[in-house]
Amino acid sequence: MELSTEQFAALDRSITPIRMSTYVSAASGDVSLARDLYLWDRGISVGFLADLAIIEVALRNAMNAQLEAKWGAEWYANLSVPLDDRSAAALNTAWGRIAGPKTPGKLVAQCMFGFWRGLLDKGDHAGKPPRRTRCDYEVLWRGVLDKAFPGGRVQAKLDGHRWNREYALAVVSRINDLRNRVAHHEPLVNGFPLSGQKMRLSAEEAFDDFLRLAAMLDRDLHSLLIATSQVPMHLRNRPR
Repeated sequence: MELSTEQFAALDRSITPIRMSTYVSAASGDVSLARDLYLWDRGISVGFLADLAIIEVALRNAMNAQLEAKWGAEWYANLSVPLDDRSAAALNTAWGRIAGPKTPGKLVAQCMFGFWRGLLDKGDHAGKPPRRTRCDYEVLWRGVLDKAFPGGRVQAKLDGHRWNREYALAVVSRINDLRNRVAHHEPLVNGFPLSGQKMRLSAEEAFDDFLRLAAMLDRDLHSLLIATSQVPMHLRNRPR
């Protein structure tokens, strides 16, 4: 990327040496290439955020629709829905963020990606001793949230996996990790670590997960991402 001397200087003033060292290392010490990689990283992060604006909303709406179908529009207030303390706390926080009338639609919009990802986990405990109980999220999954992923079984088979809650959780968790990465302006140039695992995911693998989740939710959404995402262009144009 061609920048003027003044623009190079502005970038160097804006970015701390510690932060830039990640890119200098990726560029094997080539400072000019490091600057290009930094700007490339910004571009691909923006591309991922644009895709997240679609996939995150699609995920929460699909999951909410199935919860509504089973327990009604105010499923979150239904005591027969097994929500552990973590999920209940996230709901309470979302409830507190609502401005004006507190409607189901507003609550759903305020629930963060991590909340929906958490509903695909195995569930934890709710309450305090002596009335502390274990919440089994298979109750949420079987015949309810599994229906939010009509293409899940086919996609899991393509990946050589069984279609179950654990498979859906793994895909959504990886995208949640990427979301947190780009939302906090963390580098993607060397990939990113997966929470609770001793492994990293590359930007290419992350985009594969975007397409994977889109196919699980809606095959036409999968087609839309392929047609409109800017991420593949950035992957092809990574500075060398």
